Amino acid sequence: MEDRLQAVLEQLDNTQGAQLDRLDQLLRIPSVSTNPEHSDDVHAAAELCAQYLSDAGLDASVRMTSGHPMVVAHSGGDANAPHILYYGHYDVQPPDPIELWESPPFEPQIKDGPHGQRVVARGAADDKGQLMTFVEAIRAWTESGGG
Repeated sequence: MEDRLQAVLEQLDNTQGAQLDRLDQLLRIPSVSTNPEHSDDVHAAAELCAQYLSDAGLDASVRMTSGHPMVVAHSGGDANAPHILYYGHYDVQPPDPIELWESPPFEPQIKDGPHGQRVVARGAADDKGQLMTFVEAIRAWTESGGG
């Protein structure tokens, strides 16, 4: 197991640029679910998340609900193996008040902070950033032969 974990960590290290590009693409979508003017953006974010999960080797789909769409993904693994349920959201809060932003909220920036560099954009911390850590971990696990 330690060798498999090391392979996953190396895969993550070796693909960090692509990971940041995917996060950047998701952060650029103004998926403000509380604003009806952004309903197409919310749907676009769901579609992109499903694509990322499919690219990571899962069977992913966007499912319509009475509200906003949800993304569901499954692996084709052994039905008797342990299962993991991950919940996250791809929508964001409105960026208001806009004048308090130092950079446009849907144009991700890498900025220096007190603990090193960080990505700054609406949704980077709640919840698109966290969502993408799970997607990228799944991708690295699959690409490194984890199954």
